[in-house]
Amino acid sequence: MEKLSPSAILREDLSENELGISLRVCYNCSTCSTICPVALETGGKYNPRTIIQLANFGMQEKLVEDLMPNVWDCTMCELCQEECPQNVNLHETFIVVKNAAALSHNIPTSYTSETKQVYENGKAVPLQPAIIKRREQLGLPESYNIDVKEIQTLMDMTPAKTILIYEEKREATETQEEK
Repeated sequence: MEKLSPSAILREDLSENELGISLRVCYNCSTCSTICPVALETGGKYNPRTIIQLANFGMQEKLVEDLMPNVWDCTMCELCQEECPQNVNLHETFIVVKNAAALSHNIPTSYTSETKQVYENGKAVPLQPAIIKRREQLGLPESYNIDVKEIQTLMDMTPAKTILIYEEKREATETQEEK
């Protein structure tokens, strides 16, 4: 069987289920874009309605490969979905688009570096002496130790491991090019 591209997988994910039905009821009222804090902050450069339109028009390559608009800019605050008069499942749509982009290894470095931190330390921000001291000053309980091996075992069973391997290869390539 032929392996589907991430764009083709996205096309299937957005058309053959309840999510696809949800997207088709969008009538482009722009409520999602006018309530979105990221759209407001970027002056409309990020636009949830555009993502829905591209998904409805079958332009998955633009979403997954070109990241136009960049779905990773979505903070997943769900304001767009809460305000949508048609109850379009925007939140799930953005997750599906992000997953397809991840399959294409089209993930911002900030996300992959955070994934690496969690894999190596069990948390995104490892405890530093200054944090420990500040917690003591504030009378907060000692932060309990995390079983990093357990976190790694769990992450190894998810696509996170694939992302980390790809990122290591990308970093090695960049290092070679700099030499």
